Amino acid sequence: MNRLRKQLTVALFLALMACGTQSLAQAPPEKDKPSTDKPAEKWLFNRTLAFSAAPAPTPALKYRLYPSYMDRKPGNAVPIYMRFAHERSQARRDELREKPVAWNELPLEKLPLVEVKKYLGGYAYYFGQFDLGARRNTAEWNYTLEIENPIALLLPDMQEMRLHAPMLVLKARTEIAERRYADAVRTLETGFSFSQQINEGPFLVTSLVAIAVANQFTDCTLELIQCSNAPNLYWALSVLPRPMLDLRHDYEFELTLIERQFPILADLDRSRVPEQWDATLAQFRNQREAFIQGDGAGSSNYTALKPGTSSSDPASKSPDLPIAKKYLADVVGLSEAQIGAMPASQVLLLHIRNYYRELSDDAFKSTYLAGWQRQGLDGLDKTLKSLPDIEAAWLPRYLLPAIKRVNFRDVLLQRKLAALQVIEALRMHAAVQGRLPEKLDDVVIVPLPLDPGTGKSFEYKKEGESAVLTSQLPGESLDQTGLRYHLSIKN
Repeated sequence: MNRLRKQLTVALFLALMACGTQSLAQAPPEKDKPSTDKPAEKWLFNRTLAFSAAPAPTPALKYRLYPSYMDRKPGNAVPIYMRFAHERSQARRDELREKPVAWNELPLEKLPLVEVKKYLGGYAYYFGQFDLGARRNTAEWNYTLEIENPIALLLPDMQEMRLHAPMLVLKARTEIAERRYADAVRTLETGFSFSQQINEGPFLVTSLVAIAVANQFTDCTLELIQCSNAPNLYWALSVLPRPMLDLRHDYEFELTLIERQFPILADLDRSRVPEQWDATLAQFRNQREAFIQGDGAGSSNYTALKPGTSSSDPASKSPDLPIAKKYLADVVGLSEAQIGAMPASQVLLLHIRNYYRELSDDAFKSTYLAGWQRQGLDGLDKTLKSLPDIEAAWLPRYLLPAIKRVNFRDVLLQRKLAALQVIEALRMHAAVQGRLPEKLDDVVIVPLPLDPGTGKSFEYKKEGESAVLTSQLPGESLDQTGLRYHLSIKN
């Protein structure tokens, strides 16, 4: 991955961590009471919420958090968004990076509304165009994926997209502060649609941008429902797609990335004479070395190439040759005669390709399952770190770790949205019963979503007039996956 793309990825992981640990414009997480015998628990997401009981709106779909099909118009949203980059000066761009973010860190009651509204008023055209873009039928990013070395593609457009979310959040928060809830919901609807349009990009990097952006609008929605007399958004949340972001196309693109990046590996079933196999192996190794020089050595996943596997080393002298032959026999199923007839360079190339395919399939197969069925990804990092020191292990060790990280962040986003819907169901129940339920099974007014991280109901415990709603991904620590809401009804 080239340096700019990697810097974007790192920045996005940090943004995702921030979104998971500090909700926009919220007070810092409530600290757990210290214990005399053990340190306080640290939760990834820990909030104390006091909200008004609220029935479902009439009509039920008065509010939406995702545009309906009939609201969308023909056309591609991407040119609308990209045009903004050419309509502002560098000073304006720098201002966009700083002001909205700083204001969004303030509690609602401390927002300087006069100053903020004046600032937002200067972007009336911008918001009008954004509203139209979020309701276009398609978002076609038109990356040139047919070129060799797709990892080298620069993604400045994704950097540009990151500027827009804080602006939309600031607009929604201003509307929330002024109790213009319908306007705020409309802005959040625009934001969630924008998140999904970003996700139309083909890379896992674009998925990370989409997740980071969607997290900001999710946290802003949480802020809205805590306001006095806020409308109940249970059905508005139900309108969101399930899952919010469909990462299938990104995973499937990444599944073919090895053969896009090194097309030689996609052409190993064609017969060659021994000299041609030697040249093919040298060409692959040259491409790999150029990839490393370009930026591979800067990756946290980088490990040095094994001695004897450079482009100048003869295949017949490879220390991996016995291992490669055994793999082709035991795993690929080739006969001893078939392997014996192959030049050493062909044996090594087939080992490299098939070994990567085996490991990548084992990693990617779990992405087709629900979040709570992701056991196949749980041990991925450990598997990659324990790979033997062979040439064929270099590519999977370098390219595969991102799969679990993206899947993990996607599950956390889905869980936050499901938890919001549970909270809205509790508000709806309290509007009828006058109090929080003793247990979640008592909520029968609307269906409760399951926890996307476990496939079971969220954990719920009544504590006097309050309650605690929690979730933790199996096998993961609280500080990495723990979600906890302390809930109470405002008098």
